Amino acid sequence: MSTILSEFKGLPMADLFAGPLVAACDAQVRLANATATFIEVVGFLPPTSASPGPDDVGAVRNVSFQFTRPTPAIPASAGPPPVPAVPAGTEIVDLKVPLLACVRVPALSIDTVDIVFDMEVKSSSSSKSSEDDALSAKVDASAKWGAVRVAVSIQGSVATHKENTRSTDNSAKYHVEIHAADKGMPEGLSRVLDILQSAIVPVSH
Repeated sequence: MSTILSEFKGLPMADLFAGPLVAACDAQVRLANATATFIEVVGFLPPTSASPGPDDVGAVRNVSFQFTRPTPAIPASAGPPPVPAVPAGTEIVDLKVPLLACVRVPALSIDTVDIVFDMEVKSSSSSKSSEDDALSAKVDASAKWGAVRVAVSIQGSVATHKENTRSTDNSAKYHVEIHAADKGMPEGLSRVLDILQSAIVPVSH
């Protein structure tokens, strides 16, 4: 049991859990910078001053449209004063729309960070040993019966074999999941776009 506990004592738990969180925070900063850069480059023209500051931008970048639309007929009025009838016709209209109101502003952010840590330690080790022992003996004997002599030889051996095998298996799993979601544009940017859209008014020639 003490061997299993020692396997856990050496783990850098602070780094294992804090590392992905710090990385997610750094990713969130990069995502915010990407949104700010998109707004600055796409939504505004370059600054016109000779020595612009780090936060200076130019005018709002607009997209110009021109189209023709029909005009309704106006009947004559007896007055006072009398108004002559105006026949139906067409008119050319110019329309300027802020580019930020025409495109989707990227607003991706870190939603959740899931850290799953599993470690499995099996209390076993791997080693193999064998031992061979052998014992041999020889016995010589002779006997005589009258004029005949008989010689007897006996030889034998005993062998033993021992083998011991143990195995160790240590395994660890480290799983990190980071979920990012687009929660929509920030409230401040949404209000700015509403103000820009309220200024979109067709202008007749």
